[in-house]
Amino acid sequence: MKQKGNYLSVKDSRAIIRYNIKQMKHYEAEKRKPRTLAEYTVPMRDNRNLIEIDSLKTCFFTDNGTVMSVNGVSFDIPKCKIVGVVGESGCGKSVTSLSIMQLVQAPQGQVIEGQIRFNAGDLGQTEDGRDIGYDIAKTPTAEMYRIRGKDITMIFQEPMTSLNPVFTIGYQLDEASFIHNPGISAEDAKAHSIEMLKKVGISMPEHTYASYPHELSGGMRQRVMIAMALVGDPKLIIADEPTTALDVTIQAQILELLKDLQKKQGCSIMLITHDLGVIAEMADEVVVMYAGRVIEKGTAHDIFHNPLHPYTIGLQKSKPMINSDVNEPLYSIPGQVPNPINLPNSCYFKSRCSKCVEKCEGEYPRGVQVSDTHWVCCYLYEEKADAK
Repeated sequence: MKQKGNYLSVKDSRAIIRYNIKQMKHYEAEKRKPRTLAEYTVPMRDNRNLIEIDSLKTCFFTDNGTVMSVNGVSFDIPKCKIVGVVGESGCGKSVTSLSIMQLVQAPQGQVIEGQIRFNAGDLGQTEDGRDIGYDIAKTPTAEMYRIRGKDITMIFQEPMTSLNPVFTIGYQLDEASFIHNPGISAEDAKAHSIEMLKKVGISMPEHTYASYPHELSGGMRQRVMIAMALVGDPKLIIADEPTTALDVTIQAQILELLKDLQKKQGCSIMLITHDLGVIAEMADEVVVMYAGRVIEKGTAHDIFHNPLHPYTIGLQKSKPMINSDVNEPLYSIPGQVPNPINLPNSCYFKSRCSKCVEKCEGEYPRGVQVSDTHWVCCYLYEEKADAK
């Protein structure tokens, strides 16, 4: 429900509250419905993909109206690949990852549309040879407990807020083993936790195992979070800006560790960041988001050597270079992101774009495929794509 102007009357505010309550009750009731396996499983489009996100919409019902944090997002995470998701703060990167984990804060936050297909590899195949996966958007909470933390894990932005300060590192690592492997003994769980701490490069794992979070440095805590993510031998690791709170030297170590572990474990990584340098170093494929939508996606080579969308070009120009003229001010994209409650029907980037054409006044541009690996959502390339 959209607000009509910049200010709300008492009548409008009450109407929004009634609408929110009705919608939240509806979506919460949908979650509690008993479902058969066939109701929350679906064939994968491509067996090479681990995750397929298709037209995902996630919104928050607020007192000022409905905020579309994720508005029709579609992209794939292939097996054994690193997919970088980049964009400025508030563009929907983290909400997309929380939707995959079924961790969007309810009842205000709800996945209202779309599919998140997860190829767990344990549901068999269809008659035409396609793998059957879970549709996470419809998967019951009880079943999601089995997937989350084991097959799909998450490394959060700030480890100090993710680790419990009153329990030792060992207790928290062992807990993950007990949840996903109920028959494991305390000795085996401890041995496995120490092995994970060794794997992430902690030199004194037994000492760290017995320590509390506040006794460790920021880099050590982030390594512990990575170890916790590896306990269940995951198929997908979601890294939500894992190096933002760390200094540059520790940041490089953590990124190198993630890249090395991805190759050894044979898992996929969804790397969320606003740092294009990190994306260039780490990612095989890149997804660029703006105002809750994917505006460009392709291989790392496509995005960095042939950026097409004016927003992607602006992001790259905004990054300081070592050979930049010190007397020249750093480039910044003009204007502001549109209000997520009252989004226009036209291109969201229109008011900030220096390459606007007459068509930009029309409906939101459709996505066009400009090459086998490169996709962009912009009117500037529609005619070229149609000609091809």
